[in-house]
Amino acid sequence: MFKVGIGLAAVLLLVTINSAYFFLGVSKVKPIEWIVFNACAPSSITYLIGFAIFLLTKNRIALHIGILPLFFFGGLGLFVFPWSGYNLIAQFSHIVMALNMAWALYTTFTAGDYKAAALGLLIGILIFTPFINYQQTYVNTHLEACRKILGVDFQKK
Repeated sequence: MFKVGIGLAAVLLLVTINSAYFFLGVSKVKPIEWIVFNACAPSSITYLIGFAIFLLTKNRIALHIGILPLFFFGGLGLFVFPWSGYNLIAQFSHIVMALNMAWALYTTFTAGDYKAAALGLLIGILIFTPFINYQQTYVNTHLEACRKILGVDFQKK
């Protein structure tokens, strides 16, 4: 089962590098715009760091710190972004994020390590709730930049 987790994490690393290249290299956005308009990248990086710590220590707490942002930006991104054009690349990334999250939860719960999952999720909530609030507020107050960079209009019509 670890081979599946390593494979999923490797694909997550590749899609994260790809999105960073697109935002920073192709679109030439400011670092703050990269973080808030591509919140999938810091979410994925957090998960990948936790995954590496898990591989080295077998402690699942760090593995679960990234679950909330993976769910919020990856899992829910599947329902927010359109399924057409360049957004198909973003949707592939969201699928990869959701699969990594599912793998982490599945392996932890089959191992019965509920305490580590609960503690990791709690730490993730404490860290990422302010980040999600900031990210959502930033996007709402910079809708024109969001439309330009992402090519998506998130306002309800």
